[in-house]
Amino acid sequence: MQMDSSNMQAGTPAPKKNNTTLIIVVVVVVVLLCCCLIAAGAFAYSRYAAGKALSNINSQMATSVPGGSVPGGLPSGSVPTGGKGDDVTRAEAWTSAIAAVVPTNPTCVPDATKTTIDVTKQPDSSGAWQERWTVDCGGGTTVPVNITFTPAGAGLFTVKATVAK
Repeated sequence: MQMDSSNMQAGTPAPKKNNTTLIIVVVVVVVLLCCCLIAAGAFAYSRYAAGKALSNINSQMATSVPGGSVPGGLPSGSVPTGGKGDDVTRAEAWTSAIAAVVPTNPTCVPDATKTTIDVTKQPDSSGAWQERWTVDCGGGTTVPVNITFTPAGAGLFTVKATVAK
């Protein structure tokens, strides 16, 4: 058997393999997995915190205040008083106000008995009007919410609530 002296000489070791590429790929994969785990943990914690705030709201809404309940099944002390709407419309607006406040203030526990309602725009020719609800979150914190009531027919209203800036 003849050996080609240009390709290999007797006694010279074979060239070493370079593992740099493999090491870089492994490090990148490990870093990406760590980032995914951190992101998943942060997302899970945010859902936990939001769920905790919502459970506080649910327990408050379930607490009955003497005097019966308003239509819709909410206890009478669970909906703020005032404004132009009837009990059903106010209960719908309260639910919309809470839904607007909690995502921006997850620690807020809305208190209907301390929430105030001011009519900011009287009904126009179509019957639509606006109110500013100052939602009491406890601990001296309040969140202003603008609520627009638009007639939907048959004495019902469409309610839109947005946190005021």
